[in-house]
Amino acid sequence: MTTDAPNEATIDLNAIDPTQTHQIAEFKHEIALTTIRVDPTDRFAAAGAEDLDVQLWDLESGDRRTFKSHKSWVRSIDFSADGNRMFTACWGGVINVWDTSQADPTPLQTIHAHQGSARFVRVSPDGKYLATCGNDLLVKVWNLADGKLVQEFAGHPRHVYGVDFHPGGKHLVSQDIMGGINIWDLVSGGHKQSIDASIMTGYDNKFAADMGGSRDLHFKSDGSQWASAGISKVTNSFAGVQDPIIVLFDWESGKEIKQVKSADDNVKGVAWGVRFHPDNFLIGAIADRSGKGELWFHKPEEEKAFHTMKLTSAARGLDLLSDNRRLAVAHADGHVRLYRMTAQPPSEEKTSEKTAT
Repeated sequence: MTTDAPNEATIDLNAIDPTQTHQIAEFKHEIALTTIRVDPTDRFAAAGAEDLDVQLWDLESGDRRTFKSHKSWVRSIDFSADGNRMFTACWGGVINVWDTSQADPTPLQTIHAHQGSARFVRVSPDGKYLATCGNDLLVKVWNLADGKLVQEFAGHPRHVYGVDFHPGGKHLVSQDIMGGINIWDLVSGGHKQSIDASIMTGYDNKFAADMGGSRDLHFKSDGSQWASAGISKVTNSFAGVQDPIIVLFDWESGKEIKQVKSADDNVKGVAWGVRFHPDNFLIGAIADRSGKGELWFHKPEEEKAFHTMKLTSAARGLDLLSDNRRLAVAHADGHVRLYRMTAQPPSEEKTSEKTAT
């Protein structure tokens, strides 16, 4: 008995299947990128770059605008829920607020948020507040209506690398270079819990410096878990001799659920991005010291990734679009690439890729 192989007509092209992930579009910049964020309406992809500027692409037309003002690298970006406002944080400690509709963009507002680097910026679930963190060891909350500081949290002994709002809107999670995690109560204004994630740090003997911290923080939509992406087992961080790692935490207990690592011991580098997918798997974006990268697809109950996609250039950031089928990845070669986690029709294999500059 024989059966015919599935033809194009029988393939469900909308079914999410990470093992079928393929590139569908490419947006080019001339300089290495540093981070990426897609707005909640899926109109724009914004990427920081090593030229200090922010590039904003229209995902439908491919048109690009450049947002200039920062005096150092932009390492974190977020948007308002309607995509009309963009918030960018740079290593100069500044947060800029932008109108995404401007043809010739200039900041609507500049917030001098931190002494030293402003490493992360996140909008609250209700859209009223902005959370930032930085090298002054502080976590801060700003009122978006007037840009004024409304809360400040001190307690990290070292540079704070990442911060995010719990989806419930009443708490913040922050993580510093030594892996130390604090949970802050936004209602009482106090400290709720400290968590040891020192697996996500290490000491570089060659340069006599601590290396670590969260390169990305992301909550599961129901708030039951969060994930932190970064490094572990540091040997020579400046040369990229360290292990990329993603650590999952349980919200109720604050305890580590598991550590997600590369299936290949030869992969050394940094986990720059992490996202929870509604279909109960985790996506990680990796920069390998070789200059190439990987996308990891991992189910929480399984020990190893069920799929690893090799990338031609190191990943510097990751975001998941609202349709939950497309991924946007910032690359060290200056490109933003869009990937789709569905089957690709054979007839489109040579024609589906879109290039924009």
